[in-house]
Amino acid sequence: MAFEAVKIRLAPRGFTLLEMMVALAVFGIIGVMASRILVGLVGIGEFARERGDALAELQRAFGIIERDVEQLAHRAVRNELDSFGPAVVVGGDGLAEFTRAGWSNPLGLPRSELQRVAYAHRNDALVRLYWSTLDRASDSSPIAQTLISGVRDVAFMAYDSSGEAHSYWPRTDDDNEHGLAALQIRLRHERLGHFERLWATPTAPTPPVTDPESPDGEPPTDAEQP
Repeated sequence: MAFEAVKIRLAPRGFTLLEMMVALAVFGIIGVMASRILVGLVGIGEFARERGDALAELQRAFGIIERDVEQLAHRAVRNELDSFGPAVVVGGDGLAEFTRAGWSNPLGLPRSELQRVAYAHRNDALVRLYWSTLDRASDSSPIAQTLISGVRDVAFMAYDSSGEAHSYWPRTDDDNEHGLAALQIRLRHERLGHFERLWATPTAPTPPVTDPESPDGEPPTDAEQP
């Protein structure tokens, strides 16, 4: 008796609806997780870039302030009221104001190499002000330069030769010429937190007899003395 081989063909079987739904759910979860990871990485990179830019801005500003303080000149200036004010002022309406030397003059303009600078807190920014003339007239206006943005609080402190800190300077007429030893800035940044920097100031020389008509406050010559 002969047996014939029987070939059974099975119809092709696809995925069921339940399997498709499970697969789509798994891929959806993986996609959401991947997108969140990508967004997180982009956010971390943006935060690091903004923090780095803020830190670089802070370092540049501290470098400018350091050069100003290290070249501080104990020279009083005539203000808008045509009277001489202190060489160094800390506190009051502004944060700090003083005269500095070493104002470069590459074009050889007829002006002093001394420069009056000031620092102020305006619109959440530390601003450096400077005047084109040393002694100011009633219509003199400062030129503003924004140094640091995002400043919550900022203050300058003056240290005398005994190491005592003062929020206002000068304390007396003599302190401004002989007692100042250092200037300190205390700053709170919205991203970077709290910073303090202290810079020693040049020692004030013995005040000479000055000529009020001289733009640099230089002592009169022998021919000019009585």
